[in-house]
Amino acid sequence: MMNYEKPAMCVREITERETSLWDAFIQDSPQGSLFASSIWKNVIERATSSKQRIFAVWKNDKILGGAVLTEKKQIGKLAALNALLSPYLGFALPPSASSKISERMSAEHETLKTLAEFLEKQYAQIDINNYPTLIDLRPLIERGWSVRPRYTYLLDVSEPEKLWAGFDGNIRQAIKKGEKAGFQHGEMNCPPSEIYELLQQTLTKNGGKNPIEESLVREIATAPEIQNRVIFGARADDNQLISVIICVWDRRRAYYLLAANNPKHLSSGASSLLIWELAQHLASLGIPELDFIGANIPGIARFKEGFNPRLETYYRLERWTSLPFRAVKKAGQKILGR
Repeated sequence: MMNYEKPAMCVREITERETSLWDAFIQDSPQGSLFASSIWKNVIERATSSKQRIFAVWKNDKILGGAVLTEKKQIGKLAALNALLSPYLGFALPPSASSKISERMSAEHETLKTLAEFLEKQYAQIDINNYPTLIDLRPLIERGWSVRPRYTYLLDVSEPEKLWAGFDGNIRQAIKKGEKAGFQHGEMNCPPSEIYELLQQTLTKNGGKNPIEESLVREIATAPEIQNRVIFGARADDNQLISVIICVWDRRRAYYLLAANNPKHLSSGASSLLIWELAQHLASLGIPELDFIGANIPGIARFKEGFNPRLETYYRLERWTSLPFRAVKKAGQKILGR
């Protein structure tokens, strides 16, 4: 990847020696999350054939902003995309150093514009989900980027008693049903192969396909670098795993990263019970909220609504820099029925 330079500014990829500097930047950034860190980059690259790229805008050896993306080759062209089980990538900016909105907007807009110009030169397609705190996307809109709102649900877990009182009646009933069912449940050391098998059942139950590689599930469930992780599971009388949640967290919030349920046990109350137990566990750790990661599929969104979360918007950014590439890809997706 070539460097991209403007007067006093340069965009280039973070080197191995600079990862600690990047991670410190992400720690302070309003858009910083576990998924933008070098730790997550290493996990993704070990588990998949994808390349995770971290580009930064530099000025006098200081990071002014950056972009995190997954690089893939499609139809002979490079594309910058989202990654499976990486809900938020995209752009990150530093905390504002000025109380004046004019100065703040000027600095942020210049950084976003510089990053956009760089990415447009590198990739035929850009398609990334940004962290919810990135809301001023005018520099990208002006450059012809498509900006689409997406939605997630946030669950305030800081006060379990208040949380319980806010649950819909059917959720409370499901939790009580799960507690009375007699199966094992709670924090659990589940073998990744079992988690993957259950995920396979979940995603293919209606004839769908599972796009998630077993190696990715294994890394996310066991990678020693991911220190802030917990797995909750439920097992039936025959010791069969019937429900599982993998949750990770950073300084800001926890993420409901992976959930899978045995289709034959959907009415057992296990999934609702595990969410309730996870919420209590997070509260005990002082973690204020759980990101349900998505409220865009109606059926799944309705289930999550029963826990009385609040709706939050994040933005999906898309830019095609090669119209022939776009036409070929769209035609292929139409043939495949995607």
